[in-house]
Amino acid sequence: MPHISILRAIVASVAIASQLQSQSPDIAATADRYLSTRAEMGNFSGAVLIAKGGNILFRKGYGFADVEKRIPYTADTQHEVASISKMFTAMAALKLRNEGKLKLDDPICKYLDKCPDAWKPITISHLIHHTSGIPDYEEKLEIGSEKYMAFMTRPDASRLILDSARTQPLDFKPGEKFHYSNTAYNVLSEVIQRAAGMSFEDYVTRTLLVPARMTHSGVIGGKTKPVNLANGYTHNGLPWDKMLSGVALTDGHLVRVANLPLTQPVGDGWMYSTLDDLYRWSIIMDGGTNLVSKAEIAEVLAPGEFGYGFGWIVDKGLGHNRYRHTGALPGYISDFIKFPDDSVTIIVFSNMDRGRMSSVVRDLSAITLGTSFDMPVRGTVVTLTKEQMEPLVGEYTMKDGTPFSVRIEDMLVAQLKDRYTAGLIPLSATEFYMPLGDGRAIFTIDASGKASQVNMRYGGEDHIATRNP
Repeated sequence: MPHISILRAIVASVAIASQLQSQSPDIAATADRYLSTRAEMGNFSGAVLIAKGGNILFRKGYGFADVEKRIPYTADTQHEVASISKMFTAMAALKLRNEGKLKLDDPICKYLDKCPDAWKPITISHLIHHTSGIPDYEEKLEIGSEKYMAFMTRPDASRLILDSARTQPLDFKPGEKFHYSNTAYNVLSEVIQRAAGMSFEDYVTRTLLVPARMTHSGVIGGKTKPVNLANGYTHNGLPWDKMLSGVALTDGHLVRVANLPLTQPVGDGWMYSTLDDLYRWSIIMDGGTNLVSKAEIAEVLAPGEFGYGFGWIVDKGLGHNRYRHTGALPGYISDFIKFPDDSVTIIVFSNMDRGRMSSVVRDLSAITLGTSFDMPVRGTVVTLTKEQMEPLVGEYTMKDGTPFSVRIEDMLVAQLKDRYTAGLIPLSATEFYMPLGDGRAIFTIDASGKASQVNMRYGGEDHIATRNP
């Protein structure tokens, strides 16, 4: 039983109940108010953990893990984390490298049966960094579509994905470009189990999950079954009046999504987990244990040529350095974010795949970092006549000189040249909801009765355009 020091360090640092901090009530209270509003409006169900400086500031669930049975989604609910699994798949390859069982520059055909000629130049490193050129199976299936669900619910889907990939030409020469490929990570999991001499499930469980004390995490469809896994839900869309005034999660619009069998090995999205278990991994990636050395952490989080490390996207968010990975499966959305310079970790789960996850993550990041954000737009949709909208129509200019225009089509439409065209949903004669940015358009009317300027408020920022003379 190695890793005794690891276990003690993690147990000490993730004593969840004792870590809930009263020293940052503003972050906790604001995050709770924000998420409660989203849940009351019917566009968030899930759980969130926010930690800073090694302390958990906020940890709470909202909505339902099982809508039909009215089982609440709590901070302990298990969740399918989809592509967040990739950071563990990549780490498994790195551990095998350290054990001398593979080299990252090994050709993958060294470990694969029926390896096509097109794959002979591909290395393990290419798979990890999405530079292999192997086409992504999800692009053609369109995740969540009827076609996708019909294929992915087949018990032999995982095998068919690889069989099909072997017959397809590469999208580009290996190493030449970056293109995100779930298929490449499925190939990587095949390589891992061949190099390890055991099943992919056994290797990642023994090498990563057990020593990391991620006791509520596991392999989907594996030997250990989740005990309180959230159901996944979707809906076919709601009219804007209900979306903006709010609709209860129990109103009957949510549709249960079938869980995918994900017959192993599927290195692209194999794991279910909890907030606490992923936070344990966050501590490990801060160098809080010796399970992953500081040298390995630096290697994993190096952005490389294309901003993708070993299963981590390395970029900036709100002007701050950021490590992250998102995850999406039908009925499940996840985000795992670290702001290293701020010692911040944010983990977000939602078991509604039609929620405003990108807005939730952006706004929770802003709340935690102390930057500007907006509460969710909420209001009553009104009907405006063409005559009521006419005073808003015209040509405007943004502060940076970019042309901006407002016109009437089937609805009022705002266009920022070469950037976006956005439909606007009226909440009054001068205030509109902008679905594209999950924000507002607020018009100022002058003495002539026409709009003199418009503020496109989204992402916590004002974007003001002034009417041209």
